[in-house]
This record gives sequence, C-alpha cells and structure tokens, in this order.
Amino acid sequence: MEELLKKQKDIEHNIESKYLEGNYTEENPFIVLNPFETCPLSALMKFKTKEECSVTVFIEDDIEKEFKELKKDHEIPILGLIEDKENCIRVICNYKDNNKKEVIHYIKTSKLSIEYPSIELIKCDEIDMYDGMIGMSLGRSEAVKTIEHLYSIIDNKARLRWLYTGVSCHVFMKLKNGNLIVDAPISSGICGAYTSAGFIEIDMLGRIKNFFPIRFGLHHDVIELTNGNFLAITQRENTKQDLLVEIDRKTKEVINEWDFRKILDFNRETVIDKISVNHPLDWLHLNSLVYDEESNCIIASSRNQSTVVKFNKDTSEIKWILAPHYGWNNKLKKYLLNPIGDNFEFSYAQHTPSLTYNRNLVIFDNGNFRSYKLEDAVLAHNNYSRAVEYEIDEEKMTVKQVWQYGKERGNELYCAYLGAVRVLENNNRLICFGGITKDIFGNPIDDMKSNRMKNQITIVEIANDKVVFEIKIKDTDITKPIGYKCYRAEKINLY
Repeated sequence: MEELLKKQKDIEHNIESKYLEGNYTEENPFIVLNPFETCPLSALMKFKTKEECSVTVFIEDDIEKEFKELKKDHEIPILGLIEDKENCIRVICNYKDNNKKEVIHYIKTSKLSIEYPSIELIKCDEIDMYDGMIGMSLGRSEAVKTIEHLYSIIDNKARLRWLYTGVSCHVFMKLKNGNLIVDAPISSGICGAYTSAGFIEIDMLGRIKNFFPIRFGLHHDVIELTNGNFLAITQRENTKQDLLVEIDRKTKEVINEWDFRKILDFNRETVIDKISVNHPLDWLHLNSLVYDEESNCIIASSRNQSTVVKFNKDTSEIKWILAPHYGWNNKLKKYLLNPIGDNFEFSYAQHTPSLTYNRNLVIFDNGNFRSYKLEDAVLAHNNYSRAVEYEIDEEKMTVKQVWQYGKERGNELYCAYLGAVRVLENNNRLICFGGITKDIFGNPIDDMKSNRMKNQITIVEIANDKVVFEIKIKDTDITKPIGYKCYRAEKINLY
C-alpha cells in the first residue's frame, strides 16, 4: 500500500502544479481524464470564478449534480462518461441574485484498453424501477479463477458509466459520505489470493482516502455501522473465514471481535466442502452480514453450514438459527427456527441476508444440493437458485416462507456460488444471479473445480412480483472456459 499511496501523492502534486501554472476559468477549465489511473470514465475539472458561486453540471443530459457550496475555487468530479465518445458537459455557475452563466465543454474518452463484456438488455421498465444505476462487482473468469477485475456501474440502458480497474474481489459498497469501499488491491497471502490485506476507501475518481488493514486478511464482506465503524469478516492464522471484527473508523484498530467457534459448532458436519473447492479448515465460510440496529443484533450468513444466525452484538447471545435441522448439538438445537406453512423450503449455501421494512428476512438461496445428505442431493440440472423472504416469529421460534423468485426459472439461473439479493427502499428486490455455473456447452454444473466451467450472470429487479429490469452477461465462445461472474449487484447513484 505504501507504494500505491506514494504514487497517488505524486499524481496529486503533479495535478496541482499544472493547475497553478495556468489561468483556468469556467470557460477554460483544467480537465484531467482518469486522474488517479483507476477510473477511466471519470474526470477531474478545476477552475476559478471571479465571484463566489455554486455549480451545476450536466453529463450527457441524463446526469445532473449541483455543488451547492458558494466558492471561487472549484474542483468538480465529472462522473458517468461514456467510452469512445465526445461527452457533452454542461456547466452552470449559479451566482447571487439568480444570475447564471452556462458554458459547454466536451470530454473525449478513448476506447477502453480492457475488453469489456457486451451486456444484453432483456427488459427495462423505468416507471416501476427503483432510482439509481446498478453497481456490479464484476470479473472476467477462467473457470473459477478471476483473471480481470471490472467493477462497474451501468445505467438503465445497460451502458457502462463508471469503471474501476484496480484489483478487487468481493467488497463494493457506497458509504454514507458518498465514497466507496473496495478490497485493498493487495493480497494478504492467507487463504488464497482472493483474501485481501484489508479494504480501502476511495472517492468516485479512484483517489484513495483511507486504508484499513486487517491482520489476517479480509474475506467477502464489510459493512458500515450506524456509529461509523465497520464490521469485517476475517479469520485467524489456523482457520478460515470464521472471525468477525469491529474496526474503529478513526483509529483503524480492532475494538471488538466475535469468534464463531464459540458461537456455533466447529464440529458440525458440512456438506459443501466434501465435493467443492473449499479449504479443509473452511468449516463455516462466513460470507455476508447485516446489522439490525433496532435489536442491536448481527445477522451473519455461513455458506458451508447453510446457516443464518442472529446474535446480540454486545453479549453474543444467539437469538435464532435459520438452517436445516441436521447435525446440531444439544446446546444449539434450542435456537433452531421451526418451519411452518406448506410451501416452506430451507436455503442452502446462501448469501446476503437483509431485512425488509416489516422486518422479514430476505436472502439469496444458492441451493447447493438442497440436502445435507449427499445421497439425497439435487444435482445442477434439476436445481435452482432463488431470492427468498422469510417471516420469523422470535417468540414462537417459527419461520414461514412468504415470497421467492427464481425457482420458477429452474436451472437457467442456478448459481453454485456467488449471488446476492438487495431489498430496495421501495421494497423492490435487486437479485444478482452472479455465479451461474455452466460447462462450455451451456449445461448447468455443480463442480467449481472443473476447468470447463463458464460463468454467466443474470441480474433482475422485481417489483410487485413482476420483472421490471433484466440483463445477461456471458461469453459465447464454447472453445474456452472464459466467463463472467459478479459477487454482488447494488443500486448506486454516481453522485
């Protein structure tokens, strides 16, 4: 990280030196495309005005942002540029007494140096969609291995509007302050190359604002708490992805930790790692978190135990466990939720728990084998993945399935790994079938070790049980195991 931060400091010095050398005004601004060399569809615009004013910018007439602070020296991030195009940028300086001055500039972008996938737009019903663009933790893969990182934001027309070319693997989230957090672009050297040495906070131009190191590496998830601190999934030197830590936002120190060997059963048998790619010590494989502020509880998802557990943040007391009733010891059996209703199905190898406005639980159910007994396993050609909503009664310790989407599409969208669902503020659901596992001929498979696996992606938005948006991303060359995968998709506003 020291080398990256030094390089950035040199870049910032060069930008400021060149800016101070000239007389840059709103009519002749200083513009640097891709200033920090990781966001090629973003630019930095700097200029001075004779009087204080606020500034409104329009990018290609479909993105608008007002910078309300009155000042003379302006530094404006230009976001949402389209590749290989003369992008029209309208700048309006808003002076006192409703006086305005408008100027138009053009920023020419080149064709991207990377090979970005074509995105097939299946459906777009903007009236019923939730506002915002779609951010994707996208990667090009060769079988299971990520060979190129393509974190992206696309608009409703499936056009690429923002790209991050830094090395990242799982984490991609917008903070309350408008910045992003992504995996640090360096490996921890622990548990494989995809375990980073921590996470970084960047602005939308790709400028590193903070680095948060994690001693034994970051895997899969970081969330921002209401107090500004972070919860992050990590491990110790002799286990894998079974430790949760709270990191102080200011000091960057670990101030709390939760060892899941003390919360759940280290000796409970798992089914997934018998035939999958997981490490022998990967007994739990935490992959996602949500903090429930109302109850001061953490809800955590364990892929390898097909378990979602809710526990008190302060005391670690378990509130409930949502999991198949198989292999639990007597100490933990009392926390198992009991299913009710005729259509109930447990989830297997799930991801991304989240809460609805009425406090139901929504998760992405990968569905691996749909059994803890291999002799009863449902194989890929008969299987499905889905988003599912559960209603939980904590007093009666019951769970009821009240909604799902994905089962009706069968093995078309079956994801042996990856995947996410987000409950949006209008109660729409954004579902990322991000690890659809096929062989080179398009047949669904479970074997992630296969060197013939081609990943595919389908992302849908559901409003009132209706698909209002859908895209597909895949590679059609059947001679190579090259594909695309997406750990998560989020609704993101560029500004």
